[in-house]
Amino acid sequence: MGISRRQFLGTSAIGTAGVFVGCSDQNPPAEPTNLPRNNPLDGIGREALKITDVRVRLFSCDYPIEKWWYGAGVTILTEIETDQGIVGIGGPSPYGGPEFVKEYTEKHIKPQLLGKNPFDVDIIAPSHRETKKAMAWAGINVACWDIIGKAKNQPIYQLLATNCEPVTKIKHYASCGTIWDFDKRPEDLYDEALRYKEEGFYGFKFRFAEHFEQNMTIAKYLPFLEGLREAVGDDFDLIHEFNMRVTVDQAVELVPKLAELKFQWVEEPVNRWGRDRSISGPQDEDLERAIDWHLRIREAANGMPISGGETMTDRFEFKDWIERDAYDIVQPDCDTTGLSEGWYVAQLAHLHNKPCVPHNWHGDLTWMSNIHLVAAIPNRLVLESCRHYNPFRGGLFKEPIVVKDSYAEVPQGPGLGVEIIDDADKKFPYDPNKHWLKTQPSWLL
Repeated sequence: MGISRRQFLGTSAIGTAGVFVGCSDQNPPAEPTNLPRNNPLDGIGREALKITDVRVRLFSCDYPIEKWWYGAGVTILTEIETDQGIVGIGGPSPYGGPEFVKEYTEKHIKPQLLGKNPFDVDIIAPSHRETKKAMAWAGINVACWDIIGKAKNQPIYQLLATNCEPVTKIKHYASCGTIWDFDKRPEDLYDEALRYKEEGFYGFKFRFAEHFEQNMTIAKYLPFLEGLREAVGDDFDLIHEFNMRVTVDQAVELVPKLAELKFQWVEEPVNRWGRDRSISGPQDEDLERAIDWHLRIREAANGMPISGGETMTDRFEFKDWIERDAYDIVQPDCDTTGLSEGWYVAQLAHLHNKPCVPHNWHGDLTWMSNIHLVAAIPNRLVLESCRHYNPFRGGLFKEPIVVKDSYAEVPQGPGLGVEIIDDADKKFPYDPNKHWLKTQPSWLL
């Protein structure tokens, strides 16, 4: 007999069952309590607050036009004001499109929120299955949580830690390796990896070279990866992000070799909507086919974890992937899910003994929510640290989040614990021509 929606809403939120495996000794899993809670606000005293305004501010930064990866050139700040003078902030994903997120939030979301209490966050600020709308709602959800934390004078991670002891330091890996060319100087990637090792990072995640599809074969690529492992040594972890850029057959050929090279995991190996990259033209989505592909890749990987989920918007979208073991590691992102759904996804994964390692690509406004989520969940492992030159990493906050020797301190102030600089609009004036859609690489078109 199938599980009902009511049963799922309860069990997916309770993370006291299961034993987490694969966590590093630096960030050990916390011992669960004997008092499961169905949502993070169970037992938290409600405060009398009303939302009086909702607004979105857009910022741009200068970056080389061909380097679209540099934080997308834009970032989005959602602000919610209350009748008690508390202002909460949230960071929708820039991939939602700055103009869309601003218009959708201020014209469609704002009228629904005026007069509501932010403590009703799970009711008034849900996720949305349409990705761009979900990103707008994510900013609202995070801003509500920021208000709640400020109203209770507690950091968000303490409120979210319902079934484990939270931590105050999170281990990070360096994430970059995007703009390198195999045909020009492939050793650029070796140099980049060694630079992160010298900076104190424990590991490095990289992507395929530019023009990989046109100029590369797996047979040609493998000796290069063997050289990378030799260059960094066995004491430095490597992670390969595929960005869904290969076919299933290519992935099945490549992943066992990465397992032999002791890669920590492989991310987003093939198209998660079931579209075949070897076939040109429009294709229908096929979830069952996509999951079957990932199961085949997992079998070939010989125990090396397969991760994914950065574009998923809620726990229900993750559900089949988790329960059918299509992913070993789940990767929600609070700038797409919001903090509430990120927490529910992490708890559902914990029930199935899977770590939650959020996608954390953009700058400060993405990082500020994901670091609180990781600090609070029992199946924490590590967190991504985007290492591109990016003025939005460290440039928007009065006291930036900083990684040193792979670790970053979780902000300790109430709510998110961060403040936007006073001259943000002057420092990062918005330019509608600096949009990621104008500069994305051909393989995303």
